[in-house]
Amino acid sequence: MISVDSPLAAYRAAAEAHDVPAMLACMAPEVVLKSPITDRFAFSGHPQMRDLLEDVHAVIDDVRYVADAGDDRTRLLALEGRVGRQRLDEAMLVTLDDDGLITHMQLFIRPLPGLTAMAAALGPRVAGRHSRTRAFAVRAMIAPLAFMTRHGEGVGSRLAAP
Repeated sequence: MISVDSPLAAYRAAAEAHDVPAMLACMAPEVVLKSPITDRFAFSGHPQMRDLLEDVHAVIDDVRYVADAGDDRTRLLALEGRVGRQRLDEAMLVTLDDDGLITHMQLFIRPLPGLTAMAAALGPRVAGRHSRTRAFAVRAMIAPLAFMTRHGEGVGSRLAAP
């Protein structure tokens, strides 16, 4: 078990260690996570968060928190990570309850190739918890977008650079 001074500090340490049970211990039972990929659904409660966190930690590596700012109720965490060879940055807006447990999480990921790499790696895993057919369909929809953003970023950024 990770021994630190606050549930949010414990969460950061657990996330860097890929320790899903310790991450869940830092969350209120009714926790809600808004996806950075879609507004169509959110993940809520420990069972859904456990599944999601297991899937996330299966696809993301080198997680390192680089900033934590805010007050006793609202925090903004910044982290760096990698999906395959694609680097990504994430900002997470976190709401805490009176005990310092996480009640709400909203994620923002950049750059676009990082977001689409995460979606391409994570989407089929999440959908695959329902069926292989859903996993295949999600992979078929997201993979071309991830390919285009990964390979188009170099040309597009050179064309648009100031």
